Amino acid sequence: MRGGMNSRVCRPAAFAAIVLAITAMMYAATQLDASAAQGRANGAAGNVANGRGAFTKAQCDSCHGTEGAGTAAAPRLAGTMLTVQAFTNYVRKPAGTMPARDAASISDRDLADVYAFLRVSTPPAAPKLTGRVDDGAALFKKVGCYECHANEGQGGANGPRIGPNPIPFERFTAYVRNPAGDMPPYTARVLSDQDLAHIYAFLQARPQPKAVNSIPLLTP
Repeated sequence: MRGGMNSRVCRPAAFAAIVLAITAMMYAATQLDASAAQGRANGAAGNVANGRGAFTKAQCDSCHGTEGAGTAAAPRLAGTMLTVQAFTNYVRKPAGTMPARDAASISDRDLADVYAFLRVSTPPAAPKLTGRVDDGAALFKKVGCYECHANEGQGGANGPRIGPNPIPFERFTAYVRNPAGDMPPYTARVLSDQDLAHIYAFLQARPQPKAVNSIPLLTP
């Protein structure tokens, strides 16, 4: 009987001890999760100094320039508006001619640092180029742009409309240098930035198409 009484008295105390132990473990796990989340948040911020070094070590500067300002070979990355995750995803599975970089060649940690470097990088602004419409018209024909985009840049079966109101000049230049699809790339040896400014001026000067309701055959 005495042993039975001790057993019944001890069980609540043992149960309480177990509850306290589980509570402590749950609290510790919560603290670890919070610490890990804070670490991930800090990691997304990245280290600018390390990012500059990683950018050079991975030879990103050979195409995108030392400050990520872009070159004839690749577009500007400085001041990117991508999220760090979107930036990482693109490096892992890029489009165009950019080679993919796996985690063995550059880690996620290094990419977070590169991202931080590019976010704060402010390279000198490129000199503004002024194009001449007549020169752009001649170049548009000379290098064969009309063959896909039609005589006035209005687009056709083989290429989209690119004028009037073309995309911003920086994006226009970047795409011509590193296009997607079937369009061949035009390097600076074929078309200089000044040549592209002339073509861009030509595209900007194209007349707006007539409104559909002003064409009798197309009016309902």
